[in-house]
Amino acid sequence: MKKIVSILLAVVLAFGMLMPSFAATAELPRNERLQFNDDGGFRIMQVADIQDGPFLLEITKDFLNEVIPVADPDLIVLSGDNISAGSATVGIHAIDLILVEIAIDRFMSIFEKYDIPVAVVFGNHDAEELVSKEEQMAIYQKYDNCIAVDEGDALYGCGTYNVPIYASDDISKIAYNLYMIDSNMYDDVNGGYDYVHEDQIKWYVETSNALKEQNGGVAVPSMMFQHIVVNEIYDVITEVPEAEKDNYEYVEDNGKYYAINPENLRTGELNEMPCPGTVNAGQFEAVKNQGDVVAMFFGHDHKNSYEVEYQGVDLVNTPGVGFSSYGDHNRGVRVIDIREDTAEYETEVIKYRDFYSDDEAALDRFEFNGNEFEFIDQVAAFFKYVFVKVHRFLYCL
Repeated sequence: MKKIVSILLAVVLAFGMLMPSFAATAELPRNERLQFNDDGGFRIMQVADIQDGPFLLEITKDFLNEVIPVADPDLIVLSGDNISAGSATVGIHAIDLILVEIAIDRFMSIFEKYDIPVAVVFGNHDAEELVSKEEQMAIYQKYDNCIAVDEGDALYGCGTYNVPIYASDDISKIAYNLYMIDSNMYDDVNGGYDYVHEDQIKWYVETSNALKEQNGGVAVPSMMFQHIVVNEIYDVITEVPEAEKDNYEYVEDNGKYYAINPENLRTGELNEMPCPGTVNAGQFEAVKNQGDVVAMFFGHDHKNSYEVEYQGVDLVNTPGVGFSSYGDHNRGVRVIDIREDTAEYETEVIKYRDFYSDDEAALDRFEFNGNEFEFIDQVAAFFKYVFVKVHRFLYCL
């Protein structure tokens, strides 16, 4: 009997060793791990809401192509709505899979050309049609520079994992950590947007504790990236009287006026009301209690570029970069500079209009591609753009 029990125990242990680790980590080979530069710096570029299809607009493609060598990031984070599933579907799975592959390649081929590692999380629009997030993750993982992780059935959703950054002088020491969180899509029970679920939060806490233990009991400075903002963003937004609205950078919603509390606002703009999930499962509370995450970065709300501080954690929204969906003058990418041995960081949005501020044709191109402009203004901008381009061509002859 004891022999049978021993054999069964051995089988169980062996099976357990074959199971995937619950704590999904983008663990690269030793010679390919992300590492602080010799000067102790590391730059992240967050790209939010490309939200396009197989025919990625040239203006978005060109901007990404041209901003990358200027920004010179060490890592690119795609923070969801990377594609628009509705722009890559005909309703037949085999064909849709091809269309999604093409849509993803439109920007991943740019990042691959520059040989920059890419981490990926999903938004609500990526997999609205027939091609699942799991299938899309497999497409991303075909690119040598993709470091995203599909954690399988371990957690709700797809693409919740962490990305360690190692010390500049010690490739075995984790000096910083980045959490990539799938904030999911739509709440089938309550309606509205979905949320980060309890098992994902538990994974975060366990991973945070494990990193802390490895670091001698000291929390590893971390950041968190996901698509949909946490519910606590409304704790820093206040209704302002109509008579006083011009004293704030306000947004109008259903006849009322709202602004970010000045004591919480660091910089940036609130240009639309945020759209968090319908359920608050305690993600922010867990982050606050763990004390490792200095900032949480979101996309989803295309016009918002705010950086706010709330209960010791920064909540930062990055505006959309794409032109196939709505946006405003904030369109661009965010760069985040972190320093080794410190939790402090610096960040800014590289806006399209600032990037091309000396290029009249590029500014006209922005206007006729931006769907926030009046149609007549778009038409005028188009002809101005063509005129400038033709003039430059003739000048070069």
